[in-house]
Amino acid sequence: IYGPVADGVLLTADPLEALAAGAGGAVELLVCHTTEEYWLLDAVGSSAKITSEEQLASFAADFGLPASLVEGHRERLPDAPLLDVYLSLYSGLLFAEYSTRLAEAHALAGGRAFLARFDRRRDRAGGRVRAWHCADIPFAFGNLHDESVHFLVGGPPGAADQELSRRMARAWAGFAAHGDPGWAPLDGPAGGGETVRVWRTEEEEAADAARRP
Repeated sequence: IYGPVADGVLLTADPLEALAAGAGGAVELLVCHTTEEYWLLDAVGSSAKITSEEQLASFAADFGLPASLVEGHRERLPDAPLLDVYLSLYSGLLFAEYSTRLAEAHALAGGRAFLARFDRRRDRAGGRVRAWHCADIPFAFGNLHDESVHFLVGGPPGAADQELSRRMARAWAGFAAHGDPGWAPLDGPAGGGETVRVWRTEEEEAADAARRP
């Protein structure tokens, strides 16, 4: 069990509470999380194997998760195994929910915050490579050809991956240089639309559009 501690010296307050109160208001934020963060921990054997309703209920009770939240994740994953429901819940609990709230709090307090979500996946012979923890980093830094990151991204990059990497690198560089990654900053809660950038390959975007009614 580890995490940052507000000791009153190095970290004087919970970052979420501090940003909501206006701390760091002049600092612009670019916040990104992946959509399947905790699946990486399962892939490397560092996650609990929650496979029964009793285990899932115990997990939810331990963290005070309301039944409506658990059911919401079930509805998002109607045909998925129970383990995936757990991994989805933990992804939000540990990564996605806090990072989203952080960006929202900064925006609502008058700061500029840009929010993105990485949603690229890849199917391969050994199974699906998810949009999991740290998978966005090689795309943003343009080092997809490095063999050390192939586990994260599912092997050598294809043309669609390279194109996605170029778009992400331009966004990160634009934000670093000019405070503009190429989409609008949040102006309140992150409901989606134009104020949240979702990173996918063009192939995934086309397939998703074809599935829409």
